[in-house]
Amino acid sequence: MKGAVTENPPPPSVEDLVAAGDYAGAAARAADQGDLRRAITLLERIWRFAEALALAVQLGDAPLAIRLALDAGDPERARQIVESINPADLDQVAAAAEVLASRGHSEMAAELEARAGRPVQAAALYQRAGRLLAAADLLVHAGRLLEAGQLYERAIREAGPGEAPQAGLALGRLLGRLGRHHEAARALQVAARDPESRVPALRRLCVELLALDLPAAAQQIAGRLHALDPHLPSSAADIAALEAGSPAPTDTNEGPAVPRRFRILRALGAGSLGRVYAAEDELLGRTVALKLLSAGAGAEGPERQAFARFQREAEASSRLQHPHIVRVYEIRPDEGILVMEHLTGGTLAGRLAAEGALSPASVRRLALEVLAGLEAAHAHGIVHRDVKPANILFDGAGNAKLGDFGAAHLLDFGQTQTGGLIGTLGYLSPEQITGGKIGAAADLYALGATLLEALTGQPPFLGPDLAAQHLGQACPSAAERRPGLSAAHDEVLRRALAKSPEARFASAAAMAEAIAAWPTAPVPPPPASMTSAKTAATPESTPPPCLMGRTQRGRLFIVVDPRVRRPVLREELDQPLAPDAVAQVCSLAAVGGPHVQRVLALEPDLRAITFESIEGEETRFDDLLPQERRALDACWPALAALGLDPQPERRVLRTASGPVVLVSPPVRS
Repeated sequence: MKGAVTENPPPPSVEDLVAAGDYAGAAARAADQGDLRRAITLLERIWRFAEALALAVQLGDAPLAIRLALDAGDPERARQIVESINPADLDQVAAAAEVLASRGHSEMAAELEARAGRPVQAAALYQRAGRLLAAADLLVHAGRLLEAGQLYERAIREAGPGEAPQAGLALGRLLGRLGRHHEAARALQVAARDPESRVPALRRLCVELLALDLPAAAQQIAGRLHALDPHLPSSAADIAALEAGSPAPTDTNEGPAVPRRFRILRALGAGSLGRVYAAEDELLGRTVALKLLSAGAGAEGPERQAFARFQREAEASSRLQHPHIVRVYEIRPDEGILVMEHLTGGTLAGRLAAEGALSPASVRRLALEVLAGLEAAHAHGIVHRDVKPANILFDGAGNAKLGDFGAAHLLDFGQTQTGGLIGTLGYLSPEQITGGKIGAAADLYALGATLLEALTGQPPFLGPDLAAQHLGQACPSAAERRPGLSAAHDEVLRRALAKSPEARFASAAAMAEAIAAWPTAPVPPPPASMTSAKTAATPESTPPPCLMGRTQRGRLFIVVDPRVRRPVLREELDQPLAPDAVAQVCSLAAVGGPHVQRVLALEPDLRAITFESIEGEETRFDDLLPQERRALDACWPALAALGLDPQPERRVLRTASGPVVLVSPPVRS
């Protein structure tokens, strides 16, 4: 028709798109119109939580964003949002804590409530998470002393081997504060039997003995303390004064001030950056590692360089959140303080000094775990530059974690090293020695040197001219040093220790893939020359085995491993394992990761298997929460290949670090 005008139809409304089943389009239209909450609701209906999360962040609704991050299976993003919450906004704190607790993250909720200065609410959440000691400590600070004392007593009965002595120590302090000095002294004497709590328990015991008018006994305890830690005074009165005043360490080099919320327990070590102490965080109710730098922001000369390295460590550590990297809780670079995760399993250097060469299975496990941490660091543009046994630490379950990023580069991988040789010469790559360009390959070289030492009891080169040997001498054969190791071990170490960075593995993931192929069959123990005499344990020092009951093929015991003084599960078999069962055990030992119980050893006579012992609440796979099931997704393919697929009755343990599939046999009722 002449003169007719064709008009474009109006775009469909949100309601039209919903009616047509186009929820994604409806959400986009709602977002364009500024109705972000409706857009989020629509995206949730089609399980597009990550997209909804971005809108919640844009909306500024932290509790909603936390819930969506958890529903999206991204707990680390949820933690980042939690840490961004202003603790003074108590309404938002309470709402976020409720969301976290409803999604099974009560411990994270408790940390948020404690940061907001709400100790009673935080204590209730810690109890819900099974953290009785942390809950009791917060109740003490809230003045709820009777409830705190009851929780300490419950923690002593129910907590694991690591927390029970700490609960006894805390109970002794509380009883002393209430004037019940006789009972306090008894509790502290029990706590002092454990090496982890011995020094702080004896320090407090000095106070209680003086209060009981027993100066001779107090002075005897002071003498024991001074022998254990020469930095402490030798007088009982001086120790009591130290307990009553500031807990700052006695040290010839005055370090930065320690905030009053931290109580120093004992020295853990010292290095070029300063000292590290175990400390009690009395606000959050946990033991932490405090790194205190001996120089401050205003230092000059070499101390200024040390402080700059400390700041690099702080920045690097704050950017890395990984199960196999030592976690950083808090950074105060201007005060020279780093608050870190306290790991009770010691260092690889300590294990090598005490035990000599480790079993190939142990080395394979720690290698894969450290490489996972390095892969995460390299993905963030961070080169560690100081990988060595002293910087590989173990938690109470034996998991390896990489620490001390004080030498890390935060710039690009092409940066040229300046300021001298930072790492330890025995593990430095050739390019670090010559001042060349430093990249991820330098970390792989250092780890190769570390693994060779862990397998054979000796570092690659023994000197005297270590620099010349790293630059020009071929990598020694691990199999020649320790018969029983395979050509696959030598091939990986030879490539990791190649002189040219280009000749090494292309990435940490590539090196991990090669190490995962190492044979898992038992290897004969190392020669006597590779084993430290310190491994011998006297019968008096090792508790007798405790029978748990019969399994389908034998008896299951809890025993204490004399090398690491930790409980393990040992199944003693009625008959030697058949060849197909041996193959399955070896395959189980090769399954790694934090969500599968580990097979630690198979005796040469095939009559005993040792499993990792884990603290937690046993449940069935069908009873897990959705996010707990997702955490197990990565391990099921390997387990399913062994006939251990996720059946409803599959036994799983709930732990503080997430669910763990049990592979040890159940005890018959």
